Amino acid sequence: MGKNKFIKVIGIIVVVLLVLYAQAGHINLPGHGNREQKNLQEAVVNYAASQLTNDETVEFGTKYNSNNYKENGEVRYSATVEYYVVAKDGSKVKHTAQVVTNEDKDKIIDWKEK
Repeated sequence: MGKNKFIKVIGIIVVVLLVLYAQAGHINLPGHGNREQKNLQEAVVNYAASQLTNDETVEFGTKYNSNNYKENGEVRYSATVEYYVVAKDGSKVKHTAQVVTNEDKDKIIDWKEK
């Protein structure tokens, strides 16, 4: 095998390993934070909406005091979120909750209304 062919094969192997490493979640690719933000918004809206009984809807507001931490060897995400319950007539009531999610922010683990 010639030197150029060897370098080409090594380059391909490196690229494949980087892609596999990124897919395993060890490298944050562009848009990763946007996906996690969308996951959090959907998880909050879905959870809050599941608690409603009068055909209201939920709109995500904002998040603050957020941080990642480890619990029993697993990454958790904690944040204070504001969301709005929207009545049929369009009136909105602001609510605040302390939420804990998994690392991908797509599953609510704990919810405490403030």
